[in-house]
Amino acid sequence: MIVNLFRHTQAVSIISLLALCIFFWVGLAMHEVSINDSSWNPLFNALINPINIHPLKEILTAFLVFWQCLYINKMVVAQKIISTNSFYPALFYFILISFWPGTLTLSSELLAASFILIALNKTIRTYLALNTYSKIFKIGFSLSIASLIHPPFFLFIPLTWIGMSIFSQGEMRHWILSLLAIISPWIILISFICYFNIPGLQYDMFFRFLLPGNQSIEFNLINRINLILLGGLFLISMIELLHSLNRKNIKARKSYIFLLWVVVIFSVYNYINPSYIGRKLLILSIPFSIILSNYFYYNKKSNWLNFVGIVLLSCLFITHLYLPS
Repeated sequence: MIVNLFRHTQAVSIISLLALCIFFWVGLAMHEVSINDSSWNPLFNALINPINIHPLKEILTAFLVFWQCLYINKMVVAQKIISTNSFYPALFYFILISFWPGTLTLSSELLAASFILIALNKTIRTYLALNTYSKIFKIGFSLSIASLIHPPFFLFIPLTWIGMSIFSQGEMRHWILSLLAIISPWIILISFICYFNIPGLQYDMFFRFLLPGNQSIEFNLINRINLILLGGLFLISMIELLHSLNRKNIKARKSYIFLLWVVVIFSVYNYINPSYIGRKLLILSIPFSIILSNYFYYNKKSNWLNFVGIVLLSCLFITHLYLPS
């Protein structure tokens, strides 16, 4: 059922995913109270937050989510991280970023994740590439833009150099070029702030998340169950990946090692980022969806996989249809 529908990319699976994006990110989002914790995202607050035209904002957000799902799926398939045209990465990425109540809205994390995805894709494409200068510049530039939109994402900027070490023989010119790419958006922003003197867009506001007030968000029973479910599924998928890593081709192996660095950095990001847990986990959805896709694609127990898929989708619906007062 679910396994066969999304095992390969087809028109039905794409339309099904689009329908899910519209149902959750437009239909349910308009009736759900979002958790506002973006006081430490000054650029996002200045440029994006004022756009409050309903339902236009929800529709644009749904299509942004749909684009991200297709993009991560294209990255996984085109770079042969999974060897055939599977649609699992798109499905699982959608489920994971939509899993938590109060997060079905355009946020700095969601917007900045687009640039993280672009940087990850460009990094993997540097493997055996003859000319990597433009790709390295785009990688550093994209990660820097992500950190401007959502300042805690500055922790992921070292992915530029980690990726260079894994996928290409980094020359000194590559390191210098990556530094120039990273500081360029900040120089542009600083010049813009100095010239226009926009209230609410001062330098210190980009580092306010380092001294946040304590978050007082309680976990209800459904959130606890969801966290245990996803944690267990992540552990099972990771064990399967580690057991099969040495049987994969070199590029896929390097790609998974690179994605595991996102998980490592997330452990620090989770500690310093004062956001709601559902927003924090958004960035983890990128490697998790790919690792989970690997588990689903190569596991031959279709009944078990269908059961897990039904449980995930059921929890997704229950989480958003059951809203505690």
